[in-house]
Amino acid sequence: MQVIPERSNVTFSNPKYVANLTLNIRRYSRKSAYYINLMGINKQTWTNNITVDVKISQFLHNEYRPSFVGFQYRYCDLINKEPFIGGALKNSGLVCPLPVGYHSVMNITAPTENFPNVFPFEKGRIDFIVTLSSTGEPVLKAFIEAKFKQK
Repeated sequence: MQVIPERSNVTFSNPKYVANLTLNIRRYSRKSAYYINLMGINKQTWTNNITVDVKISQFLHNEYRPSFVGFQYRYCDLINKEPFIGGALKNSGLVCPLPVGYHSVMNITAPTENFPNVFPFEKGRIDFIVTLSSTGEPVLKAFIEAKFKQK
């Protein structure tokens, strides 16, 4: 299976925890793959004090509808244990704990070698909701619209 990102956007960022967030998708040549780039400043160290909630919605009847695909991890567990999204972030250079400062994570691609061959839909939206684990206070919200193409 191949994941082809199309659009991305940061819809909310809490200025107490993050600043100057940029999320974009680039293609370096006509025949190259699509790459996701994430840049920004975190103002606190990220360990398991951060929860990442990932929800995948299906594009159906000209709108995104919630699907049954989704998961929730604490930050370090996502980076170290989750093979697909966490694996992509780990391969791109994110570490746990994530220290305070500017981080530029470039050329993120989904490692789909071990991904199941059948995915329930062809087009979807991956929503990322990052919150503080102790209080549930939102840190950032972002999305990536993507196509899921069978090889």
